[in-house]
Amino acid sequence: MAKYSINLLQADLLPAKALWTLNRVIAVWLAALVVMLALIFIAQMQLSRLNAVFQAESALNNSLNIQQQSLESTISANRKDADLLAKINMVKLVIANKQHLHQQLTDPTQTYSAGFSSAMVELAELHNKNISLQRVNIGNGNMTFSGIARTPDAVPNWLSGFESSTFLSGKRFVNFSLTENEEQLTEFVVSSAQAKGE
Repeated sequence: MAKYSINLLQADLLPAKALWTLNRVIAVWLAALVVMLALIFIAQMQLSRLNAVFQAESALNNSLNIQQQSLESTISANRKDADLLAKINMVKLVIANKQHLHQQLTDPTQTYSAGFSSAMVELAELHNKNISLQRVNIGNGNMTFSGIARTPDAVPNWLSGFESSTFLSGKRFVNFSLTENEEQLTEFVVSSAQAKGE
């Protein structure tokens, strides 16, 4: 007689397989551990590289700071001294004035060069014992003589001698004043320039 077997265990009755088994959890943990170790290693490598870059930049910064301090000290040492600048400006002004005066005195077209020396020579030649010159001013084409005369008529007599002079002849003296001082001497001023206010 034949035996028949009936399987009453259907697939629906089988227990569902667990998604999280011990092996799978261990595998996930091991994978996470490997990933974490890899991330830690990469981060450590980047940190060491950044530390090396930071130390190099810090050394460069220190070197630049030292160079800056050296340059600042050099600049402060090279700063212009105000007193020396004032002295230099004064010397430049004096030199400019002397150059201008030299140009005025050596220009033959001006009274200052040929005229003043010629006038002094001719005034010495026209010496009058009754006239004592105290001041002679020659400039800008004008002449002013001031001094003391023993008598009032000595001044016109002295001026009449200018006609024989080379430089002084032809000058028109438009300002003429005579005053008597306390010592009974005549003070005079003769000028070829108009007096102020005239």
